[in-house]
Amino acid sequence: MVITRVERIGNVTLERFEELVAKVKELIKQVTRAQFALGDIALEIEPMRPVGGAMPNGVDDLFTVEESLGWFADEIGVALPTVLDWRYTANR
Repeated sequence: MVITRVERIGNVTLERFEELVAKVKELIKQVTRAQFALGDIALEIEPMRPVGGAMPNGVDDLFTVEESLGWFADEIGVALPTVLDWRYTANR
């Protein structure tokens, strides 16, 4: 995006705007690292299996992938689809 030289962007000075952009870029890097770490943890709890691979069937003390990762998601306060996405991405 080409910005002509201005003194303010929104409610902040151009200098402050540039500081905020740098800060957000660092935060985004931290979020990305955290998401991969979370995905690795989800993979440790439930490794990826080949299609048709052996999976627990939800009886006795065994859990399905959705059950165990659902429990994990509940414990950390995140939606199951988010945990499944982290796991899938970390596996790739």
